[in-house]
Amino acid sequence: MSTSVGQQLRQAREQRSLTIEQAAAATRIRPHYLRSLEAGEFDALPSLTQGRGFLRAYASYLGLDAEPLLSALDKKEAEQTTEADPAALSASNQGDSTTVFDDREASAIFTEVGQKLRQQRELLGLSLEDIERHTHLRQRYLQALEEGRLEGLPSFVQGRGMLDIYADFLGLDGEAMLLRFAEGLQARLAARQAAQQPAKTASRRRRRWAPRWLRRFLSGDILIGGALTLFLGLFVIWAAIRIFAQTSKQTPSPTAPSIAEALLATAAPSDTPTPQPSPTPVAQVQPLQPQATDPQTGALISPAPNANVQVGVNVRQRAWMRVTVDGKVEFEGRVIPGSAYTFAGASTIEILTSSGSALQVFVNGADLGPMGGFGQVVNRIYSPQGVLTPTPTITPTPAPTQPATPTVIPLATEAGQITPPTIP
Repeated sequence: MSTSVGQQLRQAREQRSLTIEQAAAATRIRPHYLRSLEAGEFDALPSLTQGRGFLRAYASYLGLDAEPLLSALDKKEAEQTTEADPAALSASNQGDSTTVFDDREASAIFTEVGQKLRQQRELLGLSLEDIERHTHLRQRYLQALEEGRLEGLPSFVQGRGMLDIYADFLGLDGEAMLLRFAEGLQARLAARQAAQQPAKTASRRRRRWAPRWLRRFLSGDILIGGALTLFLGLFVIWAAIRIFAQTSKQTPSPTAPSIAEALLATAAPSDTPTPQPSPTPVAQVQPLQPQATDPQTGALISPAPNANVQVGVNVRQRAWMRVTVDGKVEFEGRVIPGSAYTFAGASTIEILTSSGSALQVFVNGADLGPMGGFGQVVNRIYSPQGVLTPTPTITPTPAPTQPATPTVIPLATEAGQITPPTIP
């Protein structure tokens, strides 16, 4: 043939403006197998039988006749076998019946079977058109059977079925015909195996570096799946590292100082003299605002019916708090965010906290907001008249005591003279 099998396949595909991927999706043959067929690399196919099946399906899809292509493939394999084993070729030239290309025995059997079919048909006075009309077997297949050409049949299995139908229609012994046909197949198979044995040995030396099982393992689908799995694993590791880095960069929120530290810092004595404050504490009176609602529950905060002053405390941050109701300590300790407290008294309610921003105060239903700033020690006294902010007083420091000195007391005598005292 003027062009090779692969070139014919590629030209037919390009004439139909098809890609390898489209042909693979239509024929369900992997793209790298189709590329091997078009390149003529039949050693890259899984096996010779599968390669013939791939070639038949691909040629049918492209609208080509598969039989000439298969015949050209067989001739090419025979030529490669001849080049690989010159000793077998010389034996064939000498007329050895067991040489590589000597399949005369199989051809004689197929020709014998075909002559019996043709003689019986001519004896019955039937034409190939009549046989095709009654048996629904195509005329070209019937003619191939009569001529003993296996290359003209779709496959050996279909050829056996066609021979069985043709023999039964002509009234011949189908079992005997099938047995004779099987003998021809066995003879041809033995000749082909003897021819392919040296070729297989030579082709194995030219195989690729990887064995067949490794090439199947390293297929395109497995490589793509492994690459995707590796990418996902690296992405998960990268995301975990990013999350860990972001968590480590977060600075802890400042914690309010304890009430003991704040009181110790306030009560620390100063070396510089300070003016004496007035003995009476000065109170700043802050008027109460209108009634408000609790921001958490939404309920209206109103004073208890039996109390003159009622104080509600919503804790916003961690802090220390002490509440004194009418001179009696009702609560003292640390509070946590989200908690709420309610106190009622007859005259005054005093609240002392280590952080003014941590407590939101409601007095008789009026929202007074936070008591102060963050970390600010705040002391408030709430009464029916308003809010008292007591000013801390400073205990006066006593003057240093002078050392005692002996006092001289004059003593009177009877004579009116002063006698100096005796110093002990």
